[in-house]
Parts: sequence; C-alpha cells; structure tokens
Amino acid sequence: MLLHKILALSLLVLFTLSLWGVNEDAGTSGFNHLQVIYSARAMGMARAMTGVNATIDGLQFNPAAILKVEGKELSSTYSSYFVESNGGALHMLFPRDENVTFGLMLHYLNFGQIDRTEVTQSNEYLDTGDTFGASDIIFGVSAARIINPAIDLGIGLKYIYDKIDTYSASAIAVDAGLIHHPMNEKIKVGISVRNLGKQITYYTDDKYTEKLPFTFAAGLSYQLNPSLLGAIDISKPQNSNLTVKTGFEYKLHPMLNLRTGYNANSDDWKTGGSWDWSSGLSFGAGFNWKKYKFDYGISSYGNLGFVNQGTLIYTF
Repeated sequence: MLLHKILALSLLVLFTLSLWGVNEDAGTSGFNHLQVIYSARAMGMARAMTGVNATIDGLQFNPAAILKVEGKELSSTYSSYFVESNGGALHMLFPRDENVTFGLMLHYLNFGQIDRTEVTQSNEYLDTGDTFGASDIIFGVSAARIINPAIDLGIGLKYIYDKIDTYSASAIAVDAGLIHHPMNEKIKVGISVRNLGKQITYYTDDKYTEKLPFTFAAGLSYQLNPSLLGAIDISKPQNSNLTVKTGFEYKLHPMLNLRTGYNANSDDWKTGGSWDWSSGLSFGAGFNWKKYKFDYGISSYGNLGFVNQGTLIYTF
C-alpha cells in the first residue's frame, strides 16, 4: 500500500513539474561543468541516483546517500567527452561511525586546445592560427548523519574554479539532501538541492555575475528482488528543462553487475542523424574482486557521439 502511495505521489510530481518544464532561461547559466557527473556506475544507470542509498556517488547526487557504506572508500574516475575534452575525479569517504560519514571530492575538466578566431567587419569568422585552453576544477567536502531510523541528512560545500584562456572566475556552492527509509525496506526516497551558491571572483573587471545551475532533484529506488535494483529521478536545473531518468542494475553474479538506463531529455541532442534512435540510452557493467570494484559506463548523445567513463573503487 505504501509503495502505491509513493508511486502515485511520484507521478503527481512528474505531471505538476511538466507543466512548467520548459524553461525560458535554458542555457543562460555559467559554471555548467557543475552538472558533469563522474561515476561509471551512475552513467550506466542514466544518472538516476538521487534515491539510491549507501553509495559514494552521493557526493554528487545526494550527500545523505554517503551513509551506510561499508568501510572507507577511495574512487578514481576518468571520462572522455566530445572532441578533445576529458575529465576525471577523485572521491573519498570516511565513516566516523555507523551514524556519521564524511566525504571529499576533486573534479577536473580539460577542454583541450581551442582554435582562436576573430570576427571581421563583415561578421565572418577568421582563423588566427592561434589556440587557447580552458579548464575547470571543483573541490568539495560533505558530511551526512542519521537523524532517526527513517531519515538521513547530508550537506556538502564546493569551491569551483573556471579558467578560459587568461581569464578566470570562481564560485562557492552548497548541496543538501535527505534519504527517507520507509517501512518497506526495499524502497528508498531521496530529495536533494545542488549548486546553491554564488560567484565570488569574475572573468572581467566589470564583475558580470554568472548564474550557477541550481538543481532540484527527487528520486526513488526500489529493490525489485535481491538481484535487481530500479531507480527513477526527476530533476529540474534552473537553466534547463525538466529531466526524467530511469535506471536499472542487475547482479548477474556476485562479481558482475549489468546496468542500463534512459534519459528522457534525449530530444535535446537529436540532430536528424542515423544515431538519433540511441540518444539518451546508457549501458554499463561493474566488476567486483575482493576490495576492488571496476565500473564502466557509456552514454549516447546520438550523432553528437558517446561519453565513456571508467571508475576504480578501493575499499579499506
């Protein structure tokens, strides 16, 4: 009965948010690399992770979810993006005891070398033969605590640094979230707000302020059976439209997990090409051996290309 109520509430939220899902401010924020996620497991499940509990990925989706992880964890992720862009992350969890966990994260994104152009008087682009670089760094700390048997709370603080050519800017932001444990132990419900903050240094002397991509997200995960986990996420970035994601993880063997997911926002990447049918689909696999885990995830952006991520996790 409780499950039916939660599902009905989720559908109501979906419908309500869809009424204002189209955002006239889409694409207007800065520091958009805050929306880049570094986790091969999350990528394989289309990033439907807000309601998934006991995971190091809570550092990026829902800081309350870093609780109940067995032992300390250290993870490293590498991601290849479009053109020459690539990025990576280091994450670490420090459980103090069964009630409190702390976490650290470091992200970087490098856009490679970009051709420098100038605009002529006739509004044509002129190649100067020169190049410039662009990169981003994020450093964050998080903490989570069990409030009572039904509620876990978490909070995270991030410092963001952007550099484009010789110009740079920085910002600070806060993430916060909760995980609800209903009477049905198979269900977890998560709510989070991400990237709530402000710019503190500026690209130019006129101090033009860039908006941060503030995001509200709600998610639900359900352990359908001992081997199959299902998850759904509803998120609304301030600078983008409503996004719905679904993901599944199947334990084929104690050493092997298979994953898949779908991002319903896939129309944003369709260009009319032959690979449009795959846009929004994600796949992945996880391999477990003793204290090590290796995850691989791939996500399709249609004819724009594929994003690949690999994550290595060590538990100690």
